[in-house]
Amino acid sequence: MARVIWGESTSALSAAPDDRAVLSSTLRRGVMAAVAIGVVLQVMLMFGALLVGVLADAAVPGRNVATLWGLLFLGVVLYGVFGLLDTLRARLLFDVAGAVDQQLAPRIHDGVAFVARTGVLEGDGLGPIHDADRLRHFLTGPMPAALIDLCLAPIALIMLFALHVWLGVAGLAAMILIALIGWAMGGSAGRRAEWLAEMRPLRWLSAEEGRRHALTARAMGMEGRLRQRWLGMAQDMILTERAMHRRSVGLAGAARGLRLMMFITLLSIGAGLAFSDRAAWSTALIAALLFYQLLAPLDQVVSGWGAVKTARMALDRLNVLLGQLPMRDVTTLLPRPEAEMSTDQLFVLAPGVQRPVVSNVGIVLKAGDSLGIMGAPGSGKTALLNALAGVWPAARGVIRLDGAALDQWDTEELGKYIGYVPQQIELIDGTVAQNIARFDADASTDAIIAAARRADVHELILRLPEGYETMVGRDGLHLPGGMRQRIAVARAVFGKPFLILLDDPTSNMDGDGEKMLCELIADMCDEGSIVVVVTHRPPLLNRVDHIMQMEGGSIGAFGPRGQIMQFLQDQRAAG
Repeated sequence: MARVIWGESTSALSAAPDDRAVLSSTLRRGVMAAVAIGVVLQVMLMFGALLVGVLADAAVPGRNVATLWGLLFLGVVLYGVFGLLDTLRARLLFDVAGAVDQQLAPRIHDGVAFVARTGVLEGDGLGPIHDADRLRHFLTGPMPAALIDLCLAPIALIMLFALHVWLGVAGLAAMILIALIGWAMGGSAGRRAEWLAEMRPLRWLSAEEGRRHALTARAMGMEGRLRQRWLGMAQDMILTERAMHRRSVGLAGAARGLRLMMFITLLSIGAGLAFSDRAAWSTALIAALLFYQLLAPLDQVVSGWGAVKTARMALDRLNVLLGQLPMRDVTTLLPRPEAEMSTDQLFVLAPGVQRPVVSNVGIVLKAGDSLGIMGAPGSGKTALLNALAGVWPAARGVIRLDGAALDQWDTEELGKYIGYVPQQIELIDGTVAQNIARFDADASTDAIIAAARRADVHELILRLPEGYETMVGRDGLHLPGGMRQRIAVARAVFGKPFLILLDDPTSNMDGDGEKMLCELIADMCDEGSIVVVVTHRPPLLNRVDHIMQMEGGSIGAFGPRGQIMQFLQDQRAAG
């Protein structure tokens, strides 16, 4: 079983090379097109420098007005086309960013849920989405164009050497010195930027926890301590950002000062060459323009190197995610299960835990059967239900529906045949009807109301301000706990699924709720469903056909209800 930490892979799951190939192909095509435009732009800049040279050597000394107007016209056309091509390149990179985002969005959404189910997430659990945003913002910003221009800067350096070797040496020295400053900026800044990227979601998560637990914090005098914890995180972030800012501002200022000093040095070299008649007066002007063409992208890259490192780390983490995320490659849709559910030597690992929480569980349930699961806290009851629902994959062994292992089913199709009420009830922000219908836009009103009636919640829903169109709020917090649980039961039985899993479904219910669940178990089994319920409530246990007692993740006892109840009574009497 893989243990997945966001940004770190400790084992390889089913690879998704197609995702990474599509990502690389999209980026490669866009970058190659942007490079081609960049080459044209660099040639145009050099041609513009030559126009200045002609202006200085021919038009000005001879006071040739016709030449001046001709050069002006060429300059306007040249730099007008330059602006259009630069705009085209920016739009191209923006389109590349949009295409990458659209191609990755479905898999990243699946990846957030996948890592949450099977791994240990840091921060707010949305690292893949944050990284996709960072990559998109980087691609739509000025840095990609600056990096492309920097790669083409040697063209201007060659031109400087062509003008005179000392001009080329000055340009090369300036590039090396500014690059060293950029290297000094990038070392510690990259580590601090990575730490800040991890801390910002944690700070937000701390504030969100304070909001969600505001009532408890006020009642128990915890507000001040929670506030202090949040302020401590904020203070750490501010100190780190201040250190980064001071270092980057200082080095960026040094880079700009060096660039201006080298600019004056280059002009002086050109003037000295002109004094000794070893070069024309226009050489200094041409060299100055080429020097700007050489160092402008380097200066921009040095100033924004933190964004480059952040984008690179984001891309690396996305590649890790795409390598871990299983592909949806099920093309043959299996028919609705209707005969049996079985497990064979089933072992299950909880996320982030290397020791099995369910060990060697083998059961067979036929259509119409019901099973009650008992056991002490931590005995593996919830873990077993998570595995039966396909939420946690089996580390060893297999779970089958009508003989087909769960991984042979398309996950969307399999979900139609499973009803699941987890121990922690959290509805999804939307209407009551949408939650019951599992957000199926094609669900019929009759099916939604039928499910609500089965959960005996129809009348309660009608009393809500907007009935079935009432918004439940985030996690269903707008509704009372008992109603949330009944709506979760209605959602579980919507569409008459084959396998219904109920994890302690009476935790927020009264006696009427228990009665409803007893009737629901009997009705669903009569209609051919299999019901598995985790409970210790005698009314529910008296309604099931089989009982399983779990001990330390394994089966302690399993058999018909009467036999197991007698066995447990004998144990209590003897012990």
